[in-house]
Amino acid sequence: MGLEIQAVSKLGQSVALRAATEWLASHTDERSLSLTELAAAELSKPTQQAKLKTLVEHIGHQVTEQLESALDRFSDNDIASSLTAVEEALSYVDLSDAALLADDADPETLAQRIRRSVPRADLGRCYELALDQSCRYLVQIVRALPSFQPRALAEVLSRATAQAAQLDDVLSRLPRTSLYAPQGTDNDDEFRDEYLRYIGASLDHLELLGLSMKDRPRLALSVAYLSLTVLGEKRQQPSWFTEVDHLQHSGVRVEEALAQRTYVRGEAGSGKTTLLDWLAVTAARGGFSGNLEPWNGLVPFPIRLRAYVEDRLPKPEQFVTDWLTGVMPAAWVHRVLHAGKGLLLVDGVDEVPPHKRQKVREWLRELLHTFPEAQVVVTARPAATDEKWLAELAFESVELEQMSPGDVKVFLQRWHEAAGAPEETQRRLLTQLESRRHLQGLASSPLLCAMLCALNLGRISELPHSRMELYSAALAMLLDLRDAERGIARILTASDKTVVLRDLAWRLQLGGLTQLSTARVREHITRKLRSMPNVDEQSEAVLTHLLERSGVVREPVPGRVDFVHRTFQEYLAGEEAMQDGQVETLIAHAHQDSWTQTIVLACGHGQRSQVNELLTGVLDRADREPRRARKLRLLAAACLETVLDADAEVCDRIDAIIRDRLVPPRSKKETASLATIGHRVLRYLPNSLDELSAASAAATVRSAALVGSPEALTKLKDYASDPRSQVQEALLSAWLHFDLQRYAEEVLADAALKGGVVMVESVRQLPHLARLTRLTGLSLSLHRSEFPVDFSFIEDLPRLRMIVALLRGEIDLEPFRGTELQFAQLIDARCYINTASMPSVPTLGLIQKDPWSSLDFLRGKSVSTLILSGAAPECDLGALAEVTGLSSLSFSGAVSLETFPQLPGLRSLTLMSGSSVDVRPLQDQSLTLRLYRRKTYVGVEELGPNITVDWVG
Repeated sequence: MGLEIQAVSKLGQSVALRAATEWLASHTDERSLSLTELAAAELSKPTQQAKLKTLVEHIGHQVTEQLESALDRFSDNDIASSLTAVEEALSYVDLSDAALLADDADPETLAQRIRRSVPRADLGRCYELALDQSCRYLVQIVRALPSFQPRALAEVLSRATAQAAQLDDVLSRLPRTSLYAPQGTDNDDEFRDEYLRYIGASLDHLELLGLSMKDRPRLALSVAYLSLTVLGEKRQQPSWFTEVDHLQHSGVRVEEALAQRTYVRGEAGSGKTTLLDWLAVTAARGGFSGNLEPWNGLVPFPIRLRAYVEDRLPKPEQFVTDWLTGVMPAAWVHRVLHAGKGLLLVDGVDEVPPHKRQKVREWLRELLHTFPEAQVVVTARPAATDEKWLAELAFESVELEQMSPGDVKVFLQRWHEAAGAPEETQRRLLTQLESRRHLQGLASSPLLCAMLCALNLGRISELPHSRMELYSAALAMLLDLRDAERGIARILTASDKTVVLRDLAWRLQLGGLTQLSTARVREHITRKLRSMPNVDEQSEAVLTHLLERSGVVREPVPGRVDFVHRTFQEYLAGEEAMQDGQVETLIAHAHQDSWTQTIVLACGHGQRSQVNELLTGVLDRADREPRRARKLRLLAAACLETVLDADAEVCDRIDAIIRDRLVPPRSKKETASLATIGHRVLRYLPNSLDELSAASAAATVRSAALVGSPEALTKLKDYASDPRSQVQEALLSAWLHFDLQRYAEEVLADAALKGGVVMVESVRQLPHLARLTRLTGLSLSLHRSEFPVDFSFIEDLPRLRMIVALLRGEIDLEPFRGTELQFAQLIDARCYINTASMPSVPTLGLIQKDPWSSLDFLRGKSVSTLILSGAAPECDLGALAEVTGLSSLSFSGAVSLETFPQLPGLRSLTLMSGSSVDVRPLQDQSLTLRLYRRKTYVGVEELGPNITVDWVG
């Protein structure tokens, strides 16, 4: 560091000296003289010469200070060598008035002149920055000093203090350039505000899929956003006596699961893109709360990977698109990311062809290596990669789950309100969902639920029974029915539109693309129209009509066309494949995850002979290719969802494979893959788990739960009697995905709960706990938004003996009056009220944020193990003497022991304080004192012989 300071100081003084020399030299001959010689020639008094020296030194210090901040990221060696070279270059340059005027007194022009006149090998970025900055200081100093008049020099020096102050102001306002700020940062804040306004306005809308473009109301995403749940690691705040919980949890809201680097996986239509848009809008407006509150102040950069399938992945300066690029300060994105203020929202790994996904990972690796403090959320379909695809880059992986019945009801309400639909329409759909079980499965994702809403709004009396019927009905409505109902002229029939869109979808599928340029789409339509003899319209009119009047294709940005949702592309591509006899092509691509849904939907479009050929070809490949066998067999099994007619031999072959090779699942990973089979998996799952290992039994429970249908409840009820802990945990994790009351009554009522304990992850479960006949213990792990908790539900749990709860806010303990708890740990509330209502509990922990001001509520209580948070200095610990049976006492926070009473029965005292604790008042006690090595204690060496100190941690 000393080498760096010396080099910077030397250059600063050199710049000041050179500027002053140029200022004093009246003609060219004098420029060869030193500053001392020039001063002696002009100033007769030593005091005047001393003032000149002081002024120059002060200027040098000012320049040094500015240079230090500009070069602080470089190493000492880089700075020393680079600044020596800069100093040498400046010593040769002509800084006369004529020379500066020739450069227009422009420091950048001066720097370029120096580079041309003093050519040298590339000395790196440090040299370049130091030279540029030094030229700025030179020019500004020469400009700031008054015109030199020899006779007036003494008067100028008499005002040296004012002169120095003026230079201070001039130099402080110069842009401090750096690697990430080559032109300074003067406009950063202004541009940031403009960019955030743009993001907040452009992305704050939710498309109501299922309505045509003309019929869609503009719905604010920030208002209508529905938080979904994920399966993944639920990161809880560590309490003073527990480790951070990294166990797998289901039903965790996605906002709570997001970390600095998160990989969000979800099936088609599960809400991945909507999640990223909501994150972008909320970040732009600084509206995060709860677990994501620290993200306020981040700058979001939404990146759609589908836009770069044919192009190179974007560099940071390309993260800002559209019209703002023209006014963006140079390297602004780099500065944001370098400061740890960037939020990268990377959407659609699955929309990149498989052979290019490695490039995506390398691109992410390079970004995070350069900007390690950036927050990043990446999305993909599960079939594209496994959950560990980004593990080496320290990403936490979560998977979006199906909507619960409660989520579906909220979605229906918001959709119908946005569409301006009458309440009767919404009630009609709710009634059908409750009475027709197959619709409940169809409504499990936002995409399918939106389609059902649109069809219901269109007053279709018989809603679809399957995905194939749902997609067909939705396309028919979008392409024809709505325009027909409104009397809008059609330039193509629905069949003609479907033919054109099928061809476009197939071309995209073959190319591994999700969008094309508008010009390319127009060319494809022109080519296709030549094979449609009954269509007279020009391609331009057809394309315009499809973009404006259908809800199937769109122009997300000018010059690019894609399908409004990839599911429509896959459905139409599957139909085109069967119409065009492309079964062999489908078989050849069966191992690629980007083709999975297209093949599944193609089976629903095909004739029997085509379906037989396709399924047989996939299974034969599985026999020949062991490495891909499970994936191919799962694909064949998933195809049964859409098959209407196939030879019995083919169906029997698939049944045998599912029964003998795929079910029961052996692990969580196999459970996830089995989900591709859908509800059909229930028929293959065993009725009893007795003959399965614990891991396989738990995986079987999860497989049934993922189906989420009423039929799955019957299967789960059969499993509920299995007492193994892994099975019971899987059963409880599935609770939030079903109707809560029905699941409690049919599955959990007589479940063999491990130790009688239930973990609750939502307050919505609390009213139904009374139906669990074997419940004796409760663990609350709730989302921040669900606090404070009303514990009145405990009155309906007379058998409750144990409770552990992580809490927030003010908690009323009145409902605990009359309970017969044996173990209670209430942790991290801001404070507790009505503490006297807490009964005698053998093991009692009360941890609150506020220090205890009084412990009088403990008088007369019978407690053997007591755990408390810190106590205020005025808190009288004497109340502890009136606690009967107390043998173990712990304080997790600061506490003064001045009033600590004699407690003959106390055997153990634990002090885990964040500040210095004086333990000398304990010297006459007889107990084991547990102290933490990382904390500070006073008087330990003065404790009496009857105290044993046990150092822990």
